[in-house]
Amino acid sequence: MLEDEGEIIGCAGLITNDFISRMDLWPWVCSLYIEESYRGKSLGEQLLLKLKEDTKNAGFDNLYLCTDYVGYYEKYDFSYIGDGYHPWGSSSRIYRANLIG
Repeated sequence: MLEDEGEIIGCAGLITNDFISRMDLWPWVCSLYIEESYRGKSLGEQLLLKLKEDTKNAGFDNLYLCTDYVGYYEKYDFSYIGDGYHPWGSSSRIYRANLIG
């Protein structure tokens, strides 16, 4: 969570599955959000770096996320690895950040 003078301005989390068909992959980034007036200040990058650090410290070699956005997460060393499917029938792109090295 990110705060500015006691106001929550951003958040992100780690979960075991993001309602996606790839139950063999974890942990997943969830709910990356920055308040609109705070966007463009690399705060999303700060949250992603913290999630990567926490994930690596927990003993995992990779961090995953699913999204329909193209071009954002690639800037932060996430690579597209394929599509996954949601229980409601839609699909999303799956990305992986390798935390080794």
